[in-house]
Amino acid sequence: MLSNLKLKLSLLSVLAIACLSFNYPDDPLEKILKQLAKLTATYPQEKIHLQTDKPYYAAGETIFMKAYLVTAEKNEPSFLSAVLYVELIDAKNNIKKKITLPVDKGTAFGNLNLADSLASGTYRIRAYTNYMRNYDDHFFFQKSFNIGNVNETGTAKTNEKAQAFDLQFFPEGGTMLNNVRTKVGVKAVAANGFGLNLSGYIENSKKEKVAQFATEHAGMGIFALMPQAGEQYTAVVVNSTGQTKTFELPQAYNSGHALAINMAGDNISIRVASTPDLATGKDLYIIAQANGVVYASFPIKAESANVSVTTRKSTFPTGIVQFTLFDSDSKPIAERLVFVNHQDALKININDIKSAHTKSKTELDFTVSDANENPTDGNFSVAITDMGKVPFDEDQETTILSNLLLTSDLKGYVEKPNYYFNNVTDEKARQLDNLMLTQGWRRFIWKDIQEDKMPVLNYRIEKSLEIGGTIVYDANKKPVPNAKVTLLSTTKNFTMILDTVADANGRFIFDRLDLPDSVTFIMQAKSKNESDNVLIRLNGSPNVSSSFDGQSFNLTQYLEETRKRYADLKKYNLLDGAIQLNEVNIKAKKSPIPVNPIRGSKNLAGQADYVITKEKLKYQTSLEQAFLSIPGIMLYGGNYVRSSFRTVSITSALPKPVMVLLDGVRIGQDKIKDIPPGTVEGIEVLSSNYNTVLYGQDGYWGVVLITTKQLDELETVTTFNKIRLSNRGFATVKEFYMPNYDDPKVNKEMEDLRTTVFWQPNLNSDIKGKAKLSYFNAGSPGTYRVIVEGMDAFGNLGRKVYTYEVK
Repeated sequence: MLSNLKLKLSLLSVLAIACLSFNYPDDPLEKILKQLAKLTATYPQEKIHLQTDKPYYAAGETIFMKAYLVTAEKNEPSFLSAVLYVELIDAKNNIKKKITLPVDKGTAFGNLNLADSLASGTYRIRAYTNYMRNYDDHFFFQKSFNIGNVNETGTAKTNEKAQAFDLQFFPEGGTMLNNVRTKVGVKAVAANGFGLNLSGYIENSKKEKVAQFATEHAGMGIFALMPQAGEQYTAVVVNSTGQTKTFELPQAYNSGHALAINMAGDNISIRVASTPDLATGKDLYIIAQANGVVYASFPIKAESANVSVTTRKSTFPTGIVQFTLFDSDSKPIAERLVFVNHQDALKININDIKSAHTKSKTELDFTVSDANENPTDGNFSVAITDMGKVPFDEDQETTILSNLLLTSDLKGYVEKPNYYFNNVTDEKARQLDNLMLTQGWRRFIWKDIQEDKMPVLNYRIEKSLEIGGTIVYDANKKPVPNAKVTLLSTTKNFTMILDTVADANGRFIFDRLDLPDSVTFIMQAKSKNESDNVLIRLNGSPNVSSSFDGQSFNLTQYLEETRKRYADLKKYNLLDGAIQLNEVNIKAKKSPIPVNPIRGSKNLAGQADYVITKEKLKYQTSLEQAFLSIPGIMLYGGNYVRSSFRTVSITSALPKPVMVLLDGVRIGQDKIKDIPPGTVEGIEVLSSNYNTVLYGQDGYWGVVLITTKQLDELETVTTFNKIRLSNRGFATVKEFYMPNYDDPKVNKEMEDLRTTVFWQPNLNSDIKGKAKLSYFNAGSPGTYRVIVEGMDAFGNLGRKVYTYEVK
C-alpha cells in the first residue's frame, strides 16, 4: 500500500547518499552518515504551524485559522500530504470537534465553529496529517488556549504558583565525570507545572559549599561543578516560605567521555573531555545535524584529557542543531543541543498609518524581503484585532518562528516560547541555551539508525480525501478477506454510490474523494457468505495523549466585551442562531412538556412529546424495531404515520408519512433500516400540534428527529454489516464577515464591536515583494494590532506585529 511512497522517494535517497560519499572518509563515520541520509531521504517528516485570528475565544465564536505544512528537514512547503486534520480537544482529552481541510502547496485555511454549549476552560487545537501518524504524536501541532462562556458566572482562573516544587539536573552532554569540570543545567518546576525562579547551592558530603546557582526565566539556570571521586553532592534550596529542601545530584562516573559546547560570536567551540583510562588516542566522531540533515562531521583523536575544535555558526541554519559524540565503536555516548539564531527571518514592512477612524476603510501596503534585502514573493496570513478587547502576551504566543524553529522539534512543554524570539537580546540567547540543556529532542534514535531499523509506515501519504478501515468477522474478530464494501450517500441532492473490495487482510480504502463534510453515508460490508455477521472498523483519530495545558488567561474582560457584541448583534437580528444568551427569568409555571435531552439535536421546537435515548437504543437490533415502540407513531400501509390521524376527520384523506429528519436533514423512511442503532444519540417524536407547527404542512402529520452521535462517540462505534458516517468530507470554509460601510444598505447604527477586526488567510506578495489589502475598522476606537505570518517557497519564515491607533 505504501510502495508508491517508497518509489517516489528512492531517487532522493540515492542522490543524498551519493553526495555524502564524496565528502566523508571511510568507515565508521561514512557508514553512520549514509544510514542517516537514507533515513532522511526515504522517510521525510512533516511539521505544521497554525495561525489563529485570536489567542482565546468565547463559546459560540468561530476560530479562523491558516495552516502551514512544511518538511521537517528545511521548513520548506510540503508537497507530500494533501489532507490536514484539525481537532478541538477539551481538558479531559475528549475530541469535541474535528474538521478536515484540503492542502494546496503546503497551505490550508478554514474555520472551526465553537458550540455555544462549550464550558469555560482550557482546550487545545491538534493538527496533523495521516502520514505524520507514523511518527511520535508529540510532533503533532498542539496549541492550548482558553474558551469562556458568556452564560457562565465564573471565568477561567489563572494558574497560581504553588509552593511545592521539584528540582531537576541535566549535566551537559548527558553525564558527569569525576575530575572533569562540567556545566550542569538545573530546572525548578512548581507543582502547577510552571518554572520557578529560586536560588540555592551545592554541597558535598562534608557540607561544604562547592557551587551556587539561581534559576531565572521559566525556572532554568546553570552551574559548574568538578565532581570528585567518592563524593555525593546535594542541592540545597530555601523556598519563599523559608522551608529548606534538598535534592541529590546525579552520580559522577570514573570513566567516560564528556561533550561541552560554547558559542561566542560566529564561533562554536566543541570540547571533548576524556578520563585518563580513555585518553589513548583512539578516534572519536562528532556529527552535527539539524532534522536529519548533516552540516558538519569530523573525527577527533582522544589523545589528552581535553581536545577542542572550533566550527563556525554560519555553517548551520537557524534552528536547533544536535551535536552527537560517538566512540570508536560508533556508539553514541554524549549529546548536546544548541540553538543557532542568525536572525534571518523575512522582513515584513507595513506602511505607517497616519490616520484611521472607526468604521472607515484602512489600506495596508506590505513590502517583503529576505535577510539580504532581496524582494520576496511569499504566502501570508493576516489577523487584525482590537487590543482593547483582546489583550495578549506576545511572549506567550505560539508563532510561526517559535513553533517551526523551536517547539516543533522539542518534546515537552516550553513555557512562553516566543519570549526567545521577541526582541532578541544576549540575555535571551543565554536563557535559550539553558532551555537546550534541559529539554529533550528525539525525531530519531541513533541505535535504530545504526541497526538499520527504519520506521514502519502504517499510514499512507494522503494525496486526496480517503475513507478507509478494516472488515472483521464478529465471531472471532479476524479479518474478512475480499469483503465487498459499499459507500452510499444519504444526503439529498448528493448522489454517490461507490464499491470496493477489501484486500486479503480485510483492509479497504475509498480514495480520490471530493466531498463536503455535510454529506452523510451508509457503509455496508459483506463477506462471500452474506449471512456472516461482520464488523466495520473505520480508521479513526489518533489516541489523545495527556498534555500540560500551559498558562490560563483571565477572560473576564474579554467575555464582557463579547456579551456586549452579542447583544448588539441580537438587537439587529444578526446574532448567529446557534448562540443563545441568557434571558431575564420570568417566574411562571412551565408547560409539563419534556425538554429536549438529546445532545446535538436540530429540533426547532426545543422539546418533544416522546424521546428514545441512546441508553434504550443499545438494546435494539434495528432502528425499525425502535420505531414500532414509539407512542404516537404506527405502521400503516407500509409507512410510519401519526397514530392519532383517525380522530382528525372521518372524511380526511389517507395520512401522509411522518416527516423523518436525520441530523436536521429530511430523509425517506426507506433509509431508516440502514441506520445502525449504535450510531444514534437519540430519537425525538413530535406529535402534538404545538410541536409540529414549526415544520409546516408536512410536519402536521408528525415529525421524527434522529440525531446521530457526535464525533467523540461515533469514532469508536462498530456494528454488524452497516455503519453510518458523517463529517468525513472537507469542511466548508466560512468567509470572515466584515461590514462594507461604503454600501448604503449597510446598517451604520450598529455599534460594530468586532474583536477580530479583519482576517485574511491567503495574502500573496508578488516578485517585487509587494502586497496590499483593505478593510473597514470596527466601531470602537483604540489600538489595533496587525499580525502577519507566512513564508516563501524556500522555507524562510516571517512574522510582523504592527499597531496603529483608531479614533
